[in-house]
Amino acid sequence: MIISDKELEQFLKNIYTLYGDDFIHYNYGTLKRRICVHAIKLHIKEFDKYKNLILLSSKDYKDMFYYFSINVTEFFREPEQLINLRKKILPYLNSYNHIKIWCAGCSSGESPYSLAMILDEENMLKKTQIYATDFNKRILAHAKDGLFDIEDFTQSDTNYKLSGGKKEFQNYFIKKGKYYQIKHYLQKHILFYNHNLATDGIINEFQLIICKNVIIYFDSVLKKRVIQLFDDSLEVNGFLILGQSEFLPKEFEQNFIKYIPHTQIYHKKAFF
Repeated sequence: MIISDKELEQFLKNIYTLYGDDFIHYNYGTLKRRICVHAIKLHIKEFDKYKNLILLSSKDYKDMFYYFSINVTEFFREPEQLINLRKKILPYLNSYNHIKIWCAGCSSGESPYSLAMILDEENMLKKTQIYATDFNKRILAHAKDGLFDIEDFTQSDTNYKLSGGKKEFQNYFIKKGKYYQIKHYLQKHILFYNHNLATDGIINEFQLIICKNVIIYFDSVLKKRVIQLFDDSLEVNGFLILGQSEFLPKEFEQNFIKYIPHTQIYHKKAFF
């Protein structure tokens, strides 16, 4: 299926008009690939036919919305960053009486649950509130349930150990048939909240914001909008962690310093 940028742009504008969801500043290459995957599922070969179906059927649009959502994640992803979080950031944050952390683009919940496990091992979970947000309500409901169909814990366990894990990874779950349930004492410190980085505003003030492998799918306009949102949401001297393949736009280098060389971990400057 061949889709021109002009065709896609008009399609996205129509979606915004009809459904109120703004994908106009998402990476077009990514959206085109996901449209093609969805079209194959629907046995559609022409973009015009696909476009008309989506714009006329809210049911098919909801299905497409799920395909547009990037849900590639795993427990303790990028463990080298989590080692730095554990050893160099959390000791600083431990000086606070109450800690607020925003895990933006949390997808199915592996990232905020991994964070809760680390905080538990550093004896900081009881004084921490984690805000875990995503724009996809369906995947957010799955994250909130805390149920994972994990046939093989090997990769997650390996990541956990590489991130400095101090216990046994499986101890954080209760086996329920073929599913594993996150233990409640971890869940109660995570507030799952529907939030769209493209359109929504500040939800609180945080000492730490983690948003990994999300802005890589945005164009330069939306990246700047999201980083500005993070800047406005961070306390002075707060921390911002991006994915290893993501970079801070140059416009924001005056507001942040790279806290740890060769990482995407930033410290918000204090201006007096």
